[in-house]
Amino acid sequence: MTTFSTLSTPYDPPRPALAFPSLRSTHAAGFEDGALEWAIQRGLVSGGKAEAYWREVGLGEVSARAYPYAEASTGLLLTCWIGWTAGVERYFDEPAAPAPRELLALTESLVGGDEPLRVRDPLAGALADLWRDTGRLMPPHWRRHLAVNLAGYLHACAAESQEDDSDSRQVGVDDFFEQRRLTVGSYVYCDLVELSVGFAVPDGLYRSEVFRRMRQVWNDLTSLVNDLASVPKELAAGDLRHNLVLLTHQQEAIPLAQAAHQVAARIEELAGTFTALKEQLDAEACRQDLPAGDREGVRRCVEAMEAFIAGEQRWHELSVRYTQAASEPPDSHAVKGL
Repeated sequence: MTTFSTLSTPYDPPRPALAFPSLRSTHAAGFEDGALEWAIQRGLVSGGKAEAYWREVGLGEVSARAYPYAEASTGLLLTCWIGWTAGVERYFDEPAAPAPRELLALTESLVGGDEPLRVRDPLAGALADLWRDTGRLMPPHWRRHLAVNLAGYLHACAAESQEDDSDSRQVGVDDFFEQRRLTVGSYVYCDLVELSVGFAVPDGLYRSEVFRRMRQVWNDLTSLVNDLASVPKELAAGDLRHNLVLLTHQQEAIPLAQAAHQVAARIEELAGTFTALKEQLDAEACRQDLPAGDREGVRRCVEAMEAFIAGEQRWHELSVRYTQAASEPPDSHAVKGL
């Protein structure tokens, strides 16, 4: 199996040209400190190595670039959400991790519209706290959307963690995207975009075909921006099935650089599709006779979705997590989706 150590030249990922605004909140340091304190209190981070790695990854910087429009208190809450997903990813990265029953049961109760269950598991308890704090800020239809996407994300992660690494069946590109759209957590991150600007997309527009398509394209963009950057890290781990660059490199038997350029071209194509869909979304909002205030809120959400992609791209370029193919401390918490 190909590993990072067999590369004859350093991996230099191409940079797709994205016409999206790259912004950064001025509150990054506060996000970092506040979210780390929250994670320690809730048992998601313990030990000096884990704390050091949290700071090395820079979740405050992730949040500041992914959600640049958020006010300080909301930005801190969003950073805690990102920290929670980091804990989820770390849990499911463990070999043969069992399904976290309390966590899955909690999300099912949220989908059913119930109050959060009383739980003992740290990940489940942290989610219950986040749910209560977030629920006060957003309307019921937004909370329903988030609950459904949380459940889909966690069930997909649980299913993926049970994959047999020795399974040699080829994964097609369509199958790759279908699974990745759930396990990467981007549908959750996209709901949180609405939180970041303090506006919930009206339920009817959220459920429209054009907005469903926009969210899917946005999800694919977040996945592929991550895939371009994470090649050295995933080669070092021997994980060739969950990265489109490596999957293309392996299945098409082409040089790694050529596979990376193919993925970069796909990113640019998806970005163009997203831009084209904005006009269709505006037409759908008019067709649904949304008031001017709601149309302005939708416009702000779409701008924030664009800024998220540009911010993700920039953070990947700066983060040592992707510029170095270093192994993680055993008690650290990783961020796979960002």
